[in-house]
Amino acid sequence: MNNVNVLAFVEGETEQTFVRRHLTVHLREHCVNISARLPGRVERQGGVQPWNVVRSDIVHTLRKWRGCVCTTMFDFYAMPGDWPGRTAATKMPLEKKGNHVEQALLDNLAAHAGADFRRELFIPYVQVHEFEALLFADVATMATTLAQFCPGSNEADLNNAFQAILAEKSGQAEAINDNYDTCPSRRITSLVQAYNKAILGPIIAARIGLNTIRTACPHFGQWLGRLEALGT
Repeated sequence: MNNVNVLAFVEGETEQTFVRRHLTVHLREHCVNISARLPGRVERQGGVQPWNVVRSDIVHTLRKWRGCVCTTMFDFYAMPGDWPGRTAATKMPLEKKGNHVEQALLDNLAAHAGADFRRELFIPYVQVHEFEALLFADVATMATTLAQFCPGSNEADLNNAFQAILAEKSGQAEAINDNYDTCPSRRITSLVQAYNKAILGPIIAARIGLNTIRTACPHFGQWLGRLEALGT
């Protein structure tokens, strides 16, 4: 059986590195080849692009590479209001946020892609709420790694602080939340100012491991399962 090719449109370098270093190896075992790129054709500083920019790249890819599957990895927290479903999802409970936006993205893309659009070739994924939420899947490993790479950080103090943050959300890593001061990345930088998202984020994720992340973060696990199933 030929491997399935997947192109992931991602928010920034952190997500791109995560896909390339971790999902590529894992999904190859499921006969799935995944690569990642940032949307848009001009130099930029990161952040979520307007939906029409991302949508244009996805439609172009699906038309150019027949049979290729496209997916996404963008933060709900940083997503502009022009993304389908984003505004309405703000008032929804956690378990509905990501699925609501993902369905809205699929419907919007289908409406713009033309009559020959194959819905099964687009698997949208919205990170609830931010990439760093995945790191709260194992706060002990996150504390150990940050203490190792960031001088002046105390492992025990970090572990206690991260455990307290997780406890606020009843142990649900993906629930750490949609607010400027309390989004996952700022929770970390408030305790470790030297935290570098692009470098340390993927390192911590690798040490935690995909199996732990997918168990602690069920919405992420749902997406990973759909990608794995492509190879069957």
